[in-house]
Amino acid sequence: MFLRNALRGHAVAILLSSVLLYLFAAVLPAAAEPPMKVIYGFDREYPPFSFEEAAGKPAGFDVDLIQAVLQDENVRLIMRPLTWDQVQVELSAGNIQVSSGMAVTKQRQLLYKFADKPSMPLQIKLFTKPAARVGNVTMLRGQTVSVEKGSYQQRVLEEFGGLNIKLYKSKTEALKALYNDEVVAYGGPTQTAYYLIDRLKLGTITAVGTPLVVSDTYFAVNRDQDKLLAMINRGMLRVIQSGEYDRIYRKWFVPTLYPEEYSALYTAARNAAINAYAPYSRYPVGAAVMTRSGRIVTGCNVENALMSETQTALRTAILKAVSEGEYEFRAAVAVAPDGSVQAPSAADRQFLFEFGRGVLCAVQPEKGRVELKMVSELLPYPYENRPESYQY
Repeated sequence: MFLRNALRGHAVAILLSSVLLYLFAAVLPAAAEPPMKVIYGFDREYPPFSFEEAAGKPAGFDVDLIQAVLQDENVRLIMRPLTWDQVQVELSAGNIQVSSGMAVTKQRQLLYKFADKPSMPLQIKLFTKPAARVGNVTMLRGQTVSVEKGSYQQRVLEEFGGLNIKLYKSKTEALKALYNDEVVAYGGPTQTAYYLIDRLKLGTITAVGTPLVVSDTYFAVNRDQDKLLAMINRGMLRVIQSGEYDRIYRKWFVPTLYPEEYSALYTAARNAAINAYAPYSRYPVGAAVMTRSGRIVTGCNVENALMSETQTALRTAILKAVSEGEYEFRAAVAVAPDGSVQAPSAADRQFLFEFGRGVLCAVQPEKGRVELKMVSELLPYPYENRPESYQY
């Protein structure tokens, strides 16, 4: 009897051990699966999108974005700094698996696969100093313009036509030529230009008019990397929906609005209400926008018996600024009759987004507390209907 019970207990123990081993084996492969090795090749001389800091550490918007996109995936991300020509060759050969900042062309679609969502629109603009500032880029035809030799923007300027193009070894040298009055204007990518202007302390050089070219840029992967492409598409959706994309964007592309600047903007907006035309609502509102060139342009609400034709104060300020050759905005504020900050309406948010997701809008979530939010944070799903590539 004793022996039978002992054998029975032994059999149960063996059975339990087998079940535990089976369950352990079932979960072990997933837990112990080695991370997928992903080599990200980036242009080491393309600030603020991608570059090497003094200590050789990778930095930039694209660098931060690829890390955020792949954060939740089982990958080991390796950063490899290269020249842009090397990036394209190595990605095609499969020596790197992913890169960034690439515009889609028919030729490139034969070599690479692209993410579903763009990571950033690339803008090529002309820049001038205040003394030579004009309202429209066509007014710069016949003038001497600096540009980086052999660059994409050199081709853009040549296709635009009528410019006396002067070539320089780098974007930095071309911008310094404008600062030193060797040329009247500079042509280059908007975000890179402003990064270098701030870093090199080149004063109040700002863009003129509308972009010569706007083209979306994407993450590109080697054609054999379907699994990686699916990861990137999942990650892009996640970082956009979570607000992480806007956090990274603000870090690299949105200049800080200092307290004294906000104070001047608010005061101008409040004073603008005196000219409001509000016979129907009896609710005069003033607004002001600060442009990238440093100007403050004001507006007030202008009502109409047909309500759809009423103009808000903020939209009036934007329209005035554009009519005076200002297309880039740093911040906007609207002020109600009692002095409180009035959040932009839904239509105003869409109107502002047209000029960039990084425009800072003043909002007042509670009495006595004002916050500055990017317009993209106030309008997470804007209406966008621009072509894949736009040329002036």
